[in-house]
Amino acid sequence: MKRLVFLLLTLTLAPVFCRAHSGKARFHIVVDTDGAADDLRALCMLLGNRDAEVLAIVTSDGAQEPARSAACVGGLLRTFHHEGIPVGCGRPTCAEIPAWRSRTERTDWGASSDSSDWPAAPALLAETIENEEEPVIAVALGALTNLDDLLAARPTLKNRIARIIWYNDCSEPLASANYRADPDAARRVLASGIPTAIVSAAPGNPIPITPALLDSIAAVGSPYARHIAATHRRPPLAHLIDERHLQAWDDLAALYLFAPELFNHRQQTPTVTTCTLHDPSETTFCCATLAVLRGRPDTESRVFYGFPTSAACYAPDVEPIMAQAQALYGPSEWRAAVLTNELHGHLGIYATIGVKMGIRAREYFNIGVDDIEATTYAGCRPPVSCMNDGLQVGTGATVGHGLLHVAQCDPPRPEALFCFKGKTIRLRLKPEYAARIRRDVQRGIELHGAQTEEYWQYIRALALQYWLEFDRHEIFDLETVETK
Repeated sequence: MKRLVFLLLTLTLAPVFCRAHSGKARFHIVVDTDGAADDLRALCMLLGNRDAEVLAIVTSDGAQEPARSAACVGGLLRTFHHEGIPVGCGRPTCAEIPAWRSRTERTDWGASSDSSDWPAAPALLAETIENEEEPVIAVALGALTNLDDLLAARPTLKNRIARIIWYNDCSEPLASANYRADPDAARRVLASGIPTAIVSAAPGNPIPITPALLDSIAAVGSPYARHIAATHRRPPLAHLIDERHLQAWDDLAALYLFAPELFNHRQQTPTVTTCTLHDPSETTFCCATLAVLRGRPDTESRVFYGFPTSAACYAPDVEPIMAQAQALYGPSEWRAAVLTNELHGHLGIYATIGVKMGIRAREYFNIGVDDIEATTYAGCRPPVSCMNDGLQVGTGATVGHGLLHVAQCDPPRPEALFCFKGKTIRLRLKPEYAARIRRDVQRGIELHGAQTEEYWQYIRALALQYWLEFDRHEIFDLETVETK
């Protein structure tokens, strides 16, 4: 019976997750969280699925204080190297402190945050929604305070919010923690006329978070899936799972974004719909969650469906690094480095540096290919200019698309600017790595002479060594650039 349910669910979700695609995000979202453990799961689902572009994350009062939640979210984004996603902090509501706050505050979200100066949540929401060209969806995992404050200050922006997806345990009548944290705000937002889906589990059918579910999530293998499993296998969440206390709560809002067809819909008012899982079984929830965490297959390809991973497809000196390179740096970097070096005509050192730089820039903003504009200072003279080939494949910002600009500079340097939606960062190869490359290449010239067959074989071996040894999170200096 379970196999039949799994097959039926797979067929149901196949059109959602496996359709042909342009590579662009389908949903442009802002997320509001109160820092609970189920919010951590929801955020990992949203950040890890290329169908959703997370424009900003703001925090509201509830499971944690807003400032503490902002620090948790900032740490989570640093863990995934998505520092380019802005975080805003809401205001305290003076609501009753929930009994589970002390446990929530002990949950390990990830790396420590490097900031405590968070912009005010309503101001960040206003700036984000105003500057976004696509319709914005607000995914609310806590109180509706920030949306209420936004609408009070900037009422015309409600026309830029396509819909709200709000998790709340009980919708008829309104109750539960996310409502109680700010009832007045909830009533005003629900009466604002913005289409709103109030998402919850089926009444009387809670879905527990179990060790078996965590095993299945961990097996997905993505950084986001692994992070969910790791945080929930440590105290205090591990103890709550053993007690079967943790349930699918706010993560249902993330699930609803990607697969609303799994929910029953009941129109409560002309603009408010209550949505409960049609089949609230653990099997259905598990399969749907895994589908979201896996995302669309091979979102970066336009011709391939999948990418060659068989050792027989690779040269004898490349095959030995395959498994380790993919385990260390992920499939995106592997794919881009393979394609770049085929395009480049030989295994090049700076071509691979360009790949790692381009992937790091995309990772910072958490975006797909063909979404970013780049200006390279690598010039037009090899070997440094070889970096430009890697930048094009790693980012999708090509000369043909008009997204890659080669600055005239002498001497050329391994550095580039990356601009996405009005935000710019600079990445440059750290001097010690550039110096190592120069020393190693000079040694090859001394040993084999310039441009000899032996020299190119030496460069190939160096390129493979750097491919495996150079971590994109370590080899670049990264700074934000103020734009006028």
